Amino acid sequence: MLKELTNLVKFSESGELPPEISQTKFQEQVSSIEEELNHKLLKQIDGINFVTNFGKDFLPYAKKCIRAIQEGINVASEQNIYDSDNYLTLGLNRDSAATWAMNCLRNFNRIHPGLRLSIIANDNLIDDMVEKSTIVFWCTEQEIENYDKMWYVEYKYGLYASDDYIKKYGIPTLDNIHNHKIIAYSGSARSDIANWHLTGKYGLPKLTPTIFSQSRDLIAKMTAEGVGIGAIAERQDVYYGYDHLNRVLKLVEGPTMNNYFFVRKGLSTQMLCNVDLLSGLFRNYFITRGIVVHMV
Repeated sequence: MLKELTNLVKFSESGELPPEISQTKFQEQVSSIEEELNHKLLKQIDGINFVTNFGKDFLPYAKKCIRAIQEGINVASEQNIYDSDNYLTLGLNRDSAATWAMNCLRNFNRIHPGLRLSIIANDNLIDDMVEKSTIVFWCTEQEIENYDKMWYVEYKYGLYASDDYIKKYGIPTLDNIHNHKIIAYSGSARSDIANWHLTGKYGLPKLTPTIFSQSRDLIAKMTAEGVGIGAIAERQDVYYGYDHLNRVLKLVEGPTMNNYFFVRKGLSTQMLCNVDLLSGLFRNYFITRGIVVHMV
């Protein structure tokens, strides 16, 4: 029905047959529609087809039918894709998805052309991500229901400043740290970890931040560009791509968080093989850049 209605609409709007169909085949298609509707859509005058008045009135509804059928096909196809063993859904933190994960996955389709990948990115580990994902790569010590932990990389937090910041404001010390510009995380998720430098622990006094951001990526960028002192993880050049970061107050050790590679339980053998491909791609990305990967 979709092909028949589409050809009818094309003819009604242009007065010409679609180039890929013959006159005989087109007439057969129209006759089939007319039989279903019990109304004539075309009439012939001197051997030339014209659209009937009924056909003209029916045309807007034919277009609606085409759109509805196509939408149904798209929705059904997408559902079938999610059920396919060659379709992986990856849940990531938004900052990770936009930075190191993008670089890691840049050549994904060239390396594994038979796989399709959907990325769900959010600042929080939302229900939709947990329900839909095949893989979740997330910084948490908690278990995720229906998922297994496979491996992890460590985020070791410290205080950092750029060359430009140190040139302008000097090297911060425990005695003068209160006089420096401090950048803090304003999001709700893991704020106790991200803002560890504000709590008066880890050998630091309580600090008052000057600038807030809900993006850890932006915090790293502001630190790299000399806006202030940021509490970020080691190797941000790998994770976020910003270099020229200097560890300051090196005796102050912040918390260490593990970013785990979670895999959904109960996957088929083929799906697990595809998960291993993506897992290997991630692990290789970290290992070749000097990041230790710990197996669970």
